[in-house]
Parts: sequence; C-alpha cells; structure tokens
Amino acid sequence: MAPAPELPGLVWIRRLALTASFGTGVLLLAGATVSATGAGLACPDWPLCHGRLIPPLEPLVLIEWGHRLLAATLGLLMLGLAALTWRYRAYTAGLGRLVVGLLALLGAQAGLGGATVLTLLTPLVVGTHLATAMAFLAGLVWFTAHVHWMRGRAALVAASVGLDRAAHTALALACAQIALGGYMSAFGAGLACPDFPLCRGSLWPPADALGLLHYAHRLVVLVLAVAVAAAASRARASGDRVVRVAAALAVLILIVQVLLGALNVWTRLAMAVRIAHLGGAAGLLAVLVVMTARVRIARREGVPAGAYAGAASHPAGIRAVVADYLALTKPRIIVLLLLTTATTMIVAAGGPVAGALLVSTLLGGALAAGAANAINCYWDRDIDALMHRTRRRPIPSRRVTPGRALAFGGILTVASVLVLGLAVNWLSALLSFAGIVYYVGIYTVWLKRSSPQNIVIGGAAGAIPPLVGWAAVRGDVGLPAVLLFAIIFLWTPPHFWALALNRADDYRAARIPMLPVVRGTGETVRQMVLYTIALVASTLALAGVGGLGRVYLVSAVALGLPLLWLVGRLARQMSPRTAWALFGYSILYLGLLFASMAVDRLLA
Repeated sequence: MAPAPELPGLVWIRRLALTASFGTGVLLLAGATVSATGAGLACPDWPLCHGRLIPPLEPLVLIEWGHRLLAATLGLLMLGLAALTWRYRAYTAGLGRLVVGLLALLGAQAGLGGATVLTLLTPLVVGTHLATAMAFLAGLVWFTAHVHWMRGRAALVAASVGLDRAAHTALALACAQIALGGYMSAFGAGLACPDFPLCRGSLWPPADALGLLHYAHRLVVLVLAVAVAAAASRARASGDRVVRVAAALAVLILIVQVLLGALNVWTRLAMAVRIAHLGGAAGLLAVLVVMTARVRIARREGVPAGAYAGAASHPAGIRAVVADYLALTKPRIIVLLLLTTATTMIVAAGGPVAGALLVSTLLGGALAAGAANAINCYWDRDIDALMHRTRRRPIPSRRVTPGRALAFGGILTVASVLVLGLAVNWLSALLSFAGIVYYVGIYTVWLKRSSPQNIVIGGAAGAIPPLVGWAAVRGDVGLPAVLLFAIIFLWTPPHFWALALNRADDYRAARIPMLPVVRGTGETVRQMVLYTIALVASTLALAGVGGLGRVYLVSAVALGLPLLWLVGRLARQMSPRTAWALFGYSILYLGLLFASMAVDRLLA
C-alpha cells in the first residue's frame, strides 16, 4: 500500500468511515428494536409508509420509520465515502474495490429490508437481512481500520503466523455464530430450549428443527469461546497495545454475551435483553475485525519482528503455563478424533446417545489423545527443534522441561484409563490405552525415524477412536467399527503426505524418512492416488454394512468425488498450492463424512 500523506481528502475519508461505522452500529440497534417491539409491519408498504412520505405519528410506526431514515442517511454517507475513496485512489490502493463491495452490500440490504415487509416478515428473509447487515458492519470496520493504519499513519508491531490464524478463526466463528443467532430469532426458536444451560433438561440436542437450531447456536458459542481464548492467549505475547486491548475486549464481550443469552431464556426474551444481546454481537464482531485487520496489516507490510519472538519464549503467569501444557496435547488434532468418536457412537446406537455416556467417552478419549501427543512431544523434542513447523512448541522453545512434559503425559494416560474404565467400560479403556501405546511405541519411537511407511503403519493409532466409541455403546467391536477404523487408516496417508510434500525440507533437515524425502514426489503422489481410491471405496462399502441410509450414501459420494479430483489434479500438476488444497480439503472431508453418518442415524 502506498504511503498516505495527510491530505485533507484522506482525513475526511477517515472521518466518514468512522462515522459510518458508528452509524451502522446504531442502525443495527434500531433494527433490533424494530424486531423486539414487533414494529416490523407497522409500515405495511415499502419504500413509503402507509403510502406517505411523512407517516402517522404512532409509536410503532415511528420506530420502523426511524429505522428506515437511519438506513437512508447511512446510504448518503457511504456514497460520500465512495466518492472520496475514488478521488484519492492513488493513496488508498486496494480499498476502492472494498468500498464498491460495501455499496453493493448496502444496496442488497435495502432490498432485503423491503422484502421483509413485502413478504410479511418471512423468517428466511428476516434472518438474511440481519446476516447481511452484520457482514456490512464487518466490511466497513475492516475498511476503517485499513484507512486508519495505512503505512506511515501508525506504528505496527510484527504479528506471528499463529496469532494471524487464531484471529481469523475467531472472526470466522463469530460470523457463523451471529448468522445462527439471526436465523434462530427469525424462525422464533429463541425459546426452543426453554432452560439454560441445559436444553429441555438434557445435554443431548432435541430432535425437532427449531430445537436443533437453538442448540447449534449454543454449541457454536462454546467453540467460539475456545477460539477467542486462543487468540487472546497469543495476543498477550504481542507488543502491540491495540491487539492486546482488542483481544481482552473480545473475551469480556463474549462473557457478557453468554450471560445475555442466558437472560434471554430466563426472562422469556425480554425486549431490553434482546436488544442488548444483538448489540453485544455487533460489538464482538467489530472488535474481532479490528484485531484481525491490525494483525493482517502488520504481516502484509512486512514489519520487522520485535515483539513476539522474545515474549513467546518466556511466558509468565498461570494462563501462559496452562496454554503451554494444552499445546503439548495438540488440541487441533484432538477435535477431529473426538468427532469420529462421537459420530461412531451415534452409528452404534442407531440414534441419540445418553448424554452422560457421550461426555464420559469424549473426556476419556481427549485425555488419551492428549497423553499420546504429550509423550510424542517429549520423545521428538530434538527433531522438533530442527523443523520450522515445530520449533516453537513448548519443549524446544524451553517453556516446558522434558521431564515435566513426560510426567504430564503419564498423568493423562492414567486419567484416561480411569475415566473410560470406571465411567464407560473396560473394553473402551483397554482400546484407548492400546492406542496410546501404539502411537508412542510403534509410531513415535520405532517407525517415524526408521521407515518411509511410518505414517501408514503408525496411522493406525489415529484410527482407534471409532473402535473406542463403538465399544463404549455396544461393549464389543463389530464389523462396522472395523470399517470405520479402515476409513481413517486409509485417509491418513494421502492427508499427511499432502502436508509432507510442502514440508519435505523440514523433514530432510531433521533426517526423518518421510516418503517424499526418500522416494520423491512422483512415488508419493502415486501412492496417494491409490490410497484415496481405496478410501472412497471403503466409505461406499460402509453404506451396505453399517446400516447407514441414503443421507450417508449421497454424502459419501458427494464428498468423495472432490477428493478424487483433487488428488488427480495433484498427480497431473504437482505444486505447493495443489498439495495445500488437498490437505485442507482432506480435513473437511473426514469431518463432514463422519458428521453425515450421525445425521443419517439421527434422521432415521
């Protein structure tokens, strides 16, 4: 981005952008008031109100008409902002297209506003109207941040890749959460779960559509809380005050949002609480956009590193210690393992699973996976220090001593066996313990440093969770469980080799005989194609053996075809980009495939 001299036009761009951002927040609150007071059809026509430019002076009419006037005023502000941005486009490179996109969003928003009236508040239209408004707010705040922090305007501090990803993840989840909340409100599902924190007295989701929508809204906020906490933890190591303050505000607003969500249920959707809840959602979105924009600008501008490296090497405080020990467990890997466990339990049960059994099994599984990963970090600490991808892990960066990491892994191992054995059954505990021993002994200690087939044979450890989930429900290991094991076993090589193709230099430096290093790219891709074909075939075989129906079969085909196409494209044209695309989709593929199994059984 070109340096931005302090021209009067640029000053006005900043002022108009800030004013428009504030005005959008006010407009959202006005819209929440319209919804909460039931004034949505107080003006039954559009764009006029009762066929008049000056409507009747009635309370509900004035609320709806005031909302429309605010929207019109915001439209004029945006036209002025767009004109100035175009006039000074030489100094606002890259922002011209953004402001055009914002104008298009605002036009769509106006059309949706009219559609909500003309369709008599059709829920889908109302929900989309709110989602579009939030998207406009996010885009406008993003524009404002970029204008304010153009090079030469603000002192930026280097941002780590980890913080960049954490901020983007939290922002994406916040957008999903807000969209879910908007549709939940539009469809009248605000009290579909009339109690809190349980839903109809249970941890398990209800079977009806409105109940599931409400439950999904609550479930996503838990994931969002983890993401915001992760971003805040990384932001603490930042030397950038704006990033730290924005992260702290995000945590605070999210806590308040959870309380307001509970109050919505406890007060039976009191008007003031509903308005405050939507205002909090807008505030959280804006804060996360500010943090993400600040981090992204710093990384794009190539600011010299100066804050993160040293700070991250010497964390202080209980939260930093907890974050380091949590990092030893590799939580991102655990999430996918738990998903395969939970969906297998639903398949085994042929429908919903008792909440206590589900929670106990997932807790034991999380402890077991965390134990295996922590011991893996202990054993591989020497090669982790040599690889760019892993050198910042807690042990190589000397934030956790090897002895403590090993002890932590041992404690988690014992805890996992006790939880599964006492709260579930001893077969599931035995299988889980076997998975730990296999991952540590067979893969980490033996195969990883000695054989190019390390990830193939060692991948069996990652396929243990379905066996645990099946045993937890049935008390045995049936043929469908074996097929689920096979699916993950066959999925692991193409998934991991897609990553290894782009990390071959790392593995070469650490002298790890990964297939791309030992046999080369061509042989690796050839084997990836074979494993992918076998994988898709096994997913189709499961439909005939596992009692799964049409929902799963259609999903398996629909998900398998893009996977085959991506690995085929990699075989035709090997590049880092195609390898990354396959790696990213493979994660999505496995998650959606197992989720489709659960949906199939729940619908049945």
